[in-house]
Amino acid sequence: MFKNLILFLTLILTTQSAFCYCLTYDNLNSIIKTKALNEAKKTLSSYNAEIKINIQGVPRENIITKDNSIPKVEVISQQTTFNPNSYKRVIVKDGFNNVVKIFNINVQTLVYKDVLVANEQIPFNGEINNRNTIIAKKEISRFLDNTYGSYISNSIAKRNFPKGSIILTNGVKEKSVVVKNSMVDVVFLSNKGLKIKLQGKALKEGAIGEAIPVRTNTYNKTYNAIVHSSSEVLVRI
Repeated sequence: MFKNLILFLTLILTTQSAFCYCLTYDNLNSIIKTKALNEAKKTLSSYNAEIKINIQGVPRENIITKDNSIPKVEVISQQTTFNPNSYKRVIVKDGFNNVVKIFNINVQTLVYKDVLVANEQIPFNGEINNRNTIIAKKEISRFLDNTYGSYISNSIAKRNFPKGSIILTNGVKEKSVVVKNSMVDVVFLSNKGLKIKLQGKALKEGAIGEAIPVRTNTYNKTYNAIVHSSSEVLVRI
């Protein structure tokens, strides 16, 4: 009778297991990582970069469903804009669309791309050129729209760049073309097409497109002017 009981229990367990699916930690982690990676690649497709993903928070347990179909794994973003460290919600459902497990994960997205890097120490106000910079692969997830993909010239550092650091666009300005105290043509332009040119003195150095103060010789009055070239500045009137 004892043997019959053992056989009966074995038959029940075998029958039940035939209608269950066991989703292991490794399988679940792989599914989530693939989904998160595909989402990141789609979001960052315009950057033509190498993407890597690190995931934390996947429960280290086997998830058992009540049917033998492969569970559905949904990864839902909880942020609308890209963040290199983001939180996502994972929902695991069985073949009958019943929720089996819900948990949150942290996804770290690493973005690698060839960008401009300091090949030596570049001090504040130091010139940036192809002699003190190189193109190298760097992790840029925090600087997606703030890097250079090629060499630059006529540029000055607005901050200190240690050797090996990424050259950031907000840390660079164009090299000044107007020298402080130099004589320039001050061109006054009106919306109606009126144009008047006077001689003046630049009271500050400036790059093309920058606003600098200038003082005209004729009226000895100071104006805020936009640098147009090394010898000409524009004032809108």
